[in-house]
Amino acid sequence: MIKNFNFYIIFMKKTKIVATIGPNSIDKIKELDKYVDVYRINFSHGDRKSHEEYFKIIRENSEKPILVDLPGPKLRIGNLKEKILLKPGDKIIFSQDEGIPVEDLLFYKVVRENTEIYLDDGNIKVHIDKIDNNKAEGTVLTGGILTSRKGINIPDINLDTGVTQRDLELLKEALDLGADFIGVSFVLSKEDIIKVKEIVKDKAWVIAKIETKKALDDLENIIRVSDGVIVARGDLGVDIGFSNLIFAQKRIIKTSRLYGKPVILATQVLKSMVNNAIPTRAEVIDASVSVLEGVDAIMLSDETAIGNYPIDSVKILEEIILNVEKEIKPELLSPNNIDDSIAVGAVSTSEFDNDIKLIVVHSRTGNSIIRVSRLRPKQIIIGITPNKELYRKLYLLYGVYPELESVESKDILDIINNSKLIAKKYINDGYILILGGDPKSEIGRTDFIKIEKI
Repeated sequence: MIKNFNFYIIFMKKTKIVATIGPNSIDKIKELDKYVDVYRINFSHGDRKSHEEYFKIIRENSEKPILVDLPGPKLRIGNLKEKILLKPGDKIIFSQDEGIPVEDLLFYKVVRENTEIYLDDGNIKVHIDKIDNNKAEGTVLTGGILTSRKGINIPDINLDTGVTQRDLELLKEALDLGADFIGVSFVLSKEDIIKVKEIVKDKAWVIAKIETKKALDDLENIIRVSDGVIVARGDLGVDIGFSNLIFAQKRIIKTSRLYGKPVILATQVLKSMVNNAIPTRAEVIDASVSVLEGVDAIMLSDETAIGNYPIDSVKILEEIILNVEKEIKPELLSPNNIDDSIAVGAVSTSEFDNDIKLIVVHSRTGNSIIRVSRLRPKQIIIGITPNKELYRKLYLLYGVYPELESVESKDILDIINNSKLIAKKYINDGYILILGGDPKSEIGRTDFIKIEKI
């Protein structure tokens, strides 16, 4: 019996899933791999040995890329002997000798009396009553359960840079281990990204996490020099005010797509699934809106790292994505150059011709594939590349299913023949739209379109 590939591609999602790996999911990579497109390892946690172990297990069980998140200058609670229940009105002490310890003594230098700080992505609110050297006394305004290494947010904190010496040490470790993406936390300006890219060179894509007001103020410049963007809503919401978050989210997504940079939506997407087998209605709507806004990927954090239902979380997120994507229409964004114009023309053609079942893009650098992906065509995109390092990274892009070219194409005819051969893995019949750059022309260009029948 011949498999109906044309029917199968209907059930291939376009918005990708990034899953954070932790103690509750590291032994489930094979199960997760059916749904996950990118694995995230948060270097704020663990040590060199555990990082190596996580890389080893993921690489043995998946060909998908790995995103390493650098901690940045984020202030965190230190190690607690046990979780602490904080109630409104409770008097608490932050100190290395008594009460609640912090990881970085910088906390005592930047915190101010008669201000409010937030713990655990804003879930807990504390008024600071008194500062005395390396000791801060406060009153709990909004309670909650506090556990080790939860983040501390101080609105309007003034830092010189978002890249710390510890980040640079962990960056070297991540590159040694073969990270595909580097997430730079608490980016304050484009200089933070440039500093990291000078070290990374072409070994990985550098992803800017937008989580401060300063980053929003320099948003376009940061996006221009980055390879991708993460909308880090937890800390960003605290810094700019939660009521402003939706507008910031929309702006970051729109600007990222305008410049052709993949954008990842993060923080508390299905947070309730840490403890519950199904998400709340509000979470389903939040995830759905993110898909409609055109993000490349949605990231799960605690849901898959420490949650009780990591497999259910990715399965449900995929269900939401597939259902919402039925309503997505291509958005023919204004071209930035002649190469973009070719991509716009190709997607416009595919939109009005129902016989075109697949878009196949050949690229040596990834540029042609990104140009098509940012337009969100209704067809899935087969991204063909001879570049092994690029191949894994393409899993992040909206609608893209990467294929590694076994023999590098020498001319357009080779690209057409290879594209038709690979397309048969996805469809039985119909037309495919092929585009890319002529191997004989300048690298990084998009300069031809061809329609072929399968």
